[in-house]
Amino acid sequence: MEKHSKINIRMCKSGRDRSMRKKIKILISSFSPELTTRLMYLYNFKKPLNLKNPQGINEKLQYLKLKTYYNNPIITQCVDKYRVRDYIEEHGHSELLPRLIGGAYSSAKELLEHWNEYPERFVIKCNHGCGYNILVTDKENINVKDAIKTVDGWLKEDFWKIYCEPQYRFVKKRIIVEEYLADDIKTYKFYCFNGIPEVCYVSSNGENGEKDLYLDYFDMDWNWLPITLEGHIHSEEKVSKPQNFKEMIDIATELSKDFPFVRVDLYNVDGKVFFSELTFIPTGGNMKLTPETVLEDWGKKLNLR
Repeated sequence: MEKHSKINIRMCKSGRDRSMRKKIKILISSFSPELTTRLMYLYNFKKPLNLKNPQGINEKLQYLKLKTYYNNPIITQCVDKYRVRDYIEEHGHSELLPRLIGGAYSSAKELLEHWNEYPERFVIKCNHGCGYNILVTDKENINVKDAIKTVDGWLKEDFWKIYCEPQYRFVKKRIIVEEYLADDIKTYKFYCFNGIPEVCYVSSNGENGEKDLYLDYFDMDWNWLPITLEGHIHSEEKVSKPQNFKEMIDIATELSKDFPFVRVDLYNVDGKVFFSELTFIPTGGNMKLTPETVLEDWGKKLNLR
């Protein structure tokens, strides 16, 4: 019993510590995103962030985040999960967009008011950050009260402060409902440097539902690359090249041409390509990749001028 008590005390302390760190990060981010960025970079990589002469990909992403993408109207539109749809349409790719079923709502109450209008399966998204998604696979058996409570909690969060990603700061918070595309979809994420897709990774969930457990990296000729992102593993099964991979490269090229760097995320469902999102600062500019030489190699690909 005493042993279990000690474990519980440690867990409580750990939880309190995380909560306190989160509050401090939100506070500092509110008045100085650059200071928070510097502290996070120092914590993650044990060295100071060089913004005057950034070299590696993480340093250059932090530079873009603070100096180029912050309070940039086009970036604000494109990180917005709702308004980015207009950007995709303006670039001639409306066919890529999952069908919009509901929204844009400004409150969870509005979402609930339209609940009976939704089909059996659909996806709920908040537009002002990452990870704000609920996949509804069985409308009749989902706990609606819990779903509404979750979405309401998301709307109360300032994602940009929590993760120090100020490119989200000026996004007007909204809820949208999109069609459910398929189960266990693979996502193809193209790292685009100055409008040129150079690397793609294929993301898939684990057998027990672990989100994005498997990441496998490829070049544009579909050569597998021995790159690992911390917290993920390679698939044990061979990842097959999609027949329409060239089409996906062309789409990534078109959608990335306006930006020094962006990751273009696409779905491929039974040979049909769908748009997922545009990611401007992957992993918040704190990617822990092995081998570490990849960080420098990717940094050389990105021209900030």
